[in-house]
Amino acid sequence: MILKTYQRDKNPTKAVIGLHGWTGDEHSLRPVAIGVNLRNAKWYFPRAPYPVDQGTGYSWFRGSDEEGWEYKATFDLLDSLLDKIRAEGFPPEAIYMVGFSQGASLAMEYALRLPYTLGGIVPIAGFVKFPERLKRSATQPGRSTPVLIMHGERDTIVKPEAANNTLRFLQELGNPVRMETYPANHKIPVRAMSLIRDFVSRDAETADDS
Repeated sequence: MILKTYQRDKNPTKAVIGLHGWTGDEHSLRPVAIGVNLRNAKWYFPRAPYPVDQGTGYSWFRGSDEEGWEYKATFDLLDSLLDKIRAEGFPPEAIYMVGFSQGASLAMEYALRLPYTLGGIVPIAGFVKFPERLKRSATQPGRSTPVLIMHGERDTIVKPEAANNTLRFLQELGNPVRMETYPANHKIPVRAMSLIRDFVSRDAETADDS
């Protein structure tokens, strides 16, 4: 497993897994962790296991709708990462997933299948590709994980309708869910940082700007 971490405090009480988008890597979401500015959180940035077919970067899924999708290596990686995080002393309710684009889709596909409830997931600019399949696979603990959907109103890559569909899907599953939109394209704007910070830990102590 290729993994980077980031933390401000020596004794963090929250663990946040940052899942990069398609063609990203273990460095992609570090600026988000810095911008969110949670002193009491340790961030974990895994690299997706599948190199992209063209260009550079990595993918959480490999294949196509016609040939089928491969993701076992991804789920195995996340299983190992969660085992590591829990062994470090973080209980499931103190573990969060923040994913962007493909990483947002992965966060939902994975977390809703877990045998325990996480502290929460933040899918940013993502969508659920196979809702009926996920509905069948979602566990009762997974359906209890809180979700904060975030999406840009001007996103032309994953259109805002996808976020609305995801909201309705999660509401039907019974997840505690809310959606925040903002005037941006397919990106994580500065405004999103405070929303993530509040969701992960409302009572967190944040660093001063000085």
